Amino acid sequence: MHSEVRLTAGVAQAIAVGARTSEDGNETGGIVLGHDTGTEFVVTLAGDPGPNAIRTPNRFKRDLEHAQALADTAYDRDGSVWIGEWHTHPRGPAEPSSLDLRTYRSHLADPSLGFDRFLTLIVLPCHDHGWGHVIVAAWVVSTEWIEPGMIVVQEAEDD
Repeated sequence: MHSEVRLTAGVAQAIAVGARTSEDGNETGGIVLGHDTGTEFVVTLAGDPGPNAIRTPNRFKRDLEHAQALADTAYDRDGSVWIGEWHTHPRGPAEPSSLDLRTYRSHLADPSLGFDRFLTLIVLPCHDHGWGHVIVAAWVVSTEWIEPGMIVVQEAEDD
């Protein structure tokens, strides 16, 4: 059984627009905030990398202060919390790298973060249209397993 990952149309658009920064060949991304019900993830906000993010061809490290400010705002707005991240893989593949998995598992192992599982959205350019049309793959990571998620984009009126 694959976990459902619900994105509003606005969140999907924010990720697609943010991913275009990877036209320069470097990874980019941000945190995703929302709710993990145990059977599905509901993503209410996709952050940007922040002004002090580190972006290289094979690595993305978010601006932690910027991410914390986004998380505080989202929590105050609707109780949304950090449930994962999105980031690009400019040259593929559409699955987490070994470095990605080590990072996610370290988050899962940190009791102060309170994760049971971690959502990651890997974004790639479309083969035919480049970064103007992106491919997004969802993955759900736990301490024991990793599985693909099923993305559902809600209609704009649900934003």
